[in-house]
Amino acid sequence: MMLTVVIPCYNHGQYIQDAIDSVLTYQDQPVEIIIVDDGSTDLYTINKMEELKVLNYQIIQQKNAGLATARNVGIAKARGKYILPLDADNKIKADYIKKAIQLLDTNSYDIVYAKPSFFGEVTIDRKFKPIEFNGSDLIFHNYIDACAVFRKNVWLKNKGYDDKMPYQGVEDWDFWLNSYFNGFKFHFIDEELYEYRILSDSMITQINSEDKNNATINYLMSKRGNQILSELASHYSKSKMYSNDIQHPFRSIFKYLYRSLNIFNYYK
Repeated sequence: MMLTVVIPCYNHGQYIQDAIDSVLTYQDQPVEIIIVDDGSTDLYTINKMEELKVLNYQIIQQKNAGLATARNVGIAKARGKYILPLDADNKIKADYIKKAIQLLDTNSYDIVYAKPSFFGEVTIDRKFKPIEFNGSDLIFHNYIDACAVFRKNVWLKNKGYDDKMPYQGVEDWDFWLNSYFNGFKFHFIDEELYEYRILSDSMITQINSEDKNNATINYLMSKRGNQILSELASHYSKSKMYSNDIQHPFRSIFKYLYRSLNIFNYYK
């Protein structure tokens, strides 16, 4: 099995069929779909899970434990070489799966992510903009959605998503930081390859406050403080060196020429 799509669902039964159907538009090879019902309580979602069971979909039902745990439970059961977490209210484009697998198969990348197109209750403040990967930028803010394709080995080495985060909804930020510090390679596809639904009552709106943001940052610093400070120190050093080179271009030319000659002489 090449790819497993893990779809956690908590009371989003009205959207999950769209998510499933979007995965099924990819016809190049079989895809494993694992749906994790994270203790849904609304009747529509409960009935939808029973309907999907009758259709032989792989459903894992558990008491409500949060998004990180739901993803971990699904990925632990996955048979795929690659993993794609897909929220139950979002949709994937077949080209995303095709392009991501091709990149992972033929390059040394471990994680492939792309841009979303937004739909639903769209507001400017809820849009986010993925950018070309840079580890130092990732420390300051998360620009990679959970909807990325990665090797299962990434999840194994990261020891899964952190279910101890103070608030649900930002565990993917910690997961990407962990991936970066573990030496995994990211690749950005600058195309809109999945559809991100914006809901006024979504999880991210419930944690988007100064107090909750500070709690998340404090948690990340207590967990990864040394790694983060080391990365920032390296980034500052490189920035300072670049700034000095710009201010003293002729000195920089001689400096790099001197280094090049030393390297050349070393290998003679």
